[in-house]
Amino acid sequence: MSHPANPARPSFKPTPEMITAAENVFLAMAIEGATRPIVETYQKKVLSEREWHSDPATREAPGIPERVTDPKYAWVMGAEEFALYRKRCNEERIAAKLSAETEDHCPLLVAENTTRLAKTALLDTMAGITKIDGATAAGMKPADYDRLIDVTLRLLAPFVKNVLAEPQGV
Repeated sequence: MSHPANPARPSFKPTPEMITAAENVFLAMAIEGATRPIVETYQKKVLSEREWHSDPATREAPGIPERVTDPKYAWVMGAEEFALYRKRCNEERIAAKLSAETEDHCPLLVAENTTRLAKTALLDTMAGITKIDGATAAGMKPADYDRLIDVTLRLLAPFVKNVLAEPQGV
């Protein structure tokens, strides 16, 4: 009995739902990538305008700075200070001509959440093949989760059309 040196690999045929889920992830990642530098620039600008302090109650946790100089720690500010920070960021957002659903919504957080939801939907759609759904993947180590998303998108990328290049209204 002979075995071929290179047995034929089964051809992968994604469903339309799989392709749409991958397109949604690529689009969400593009929006997040375009939003991030704008938001981070004005957040850093606002933080450099004055001294912003964390709420004394949050400083009990390890690693919480007294002075907030990094946007990722803005959440540790006291309520009044955070309201002022958010107001200033909203003014800068408007000056940067970046839209938001409401003044309470940070465009970057919305974009990050949209990407997270799109990735979860992608994993749920692919669970029949990968045997890992979005809820299961959420418990993975970040590097393993990122690798799963990367491999899944690489599998689907050849079937994805460039949603940004599609003519509108045709």
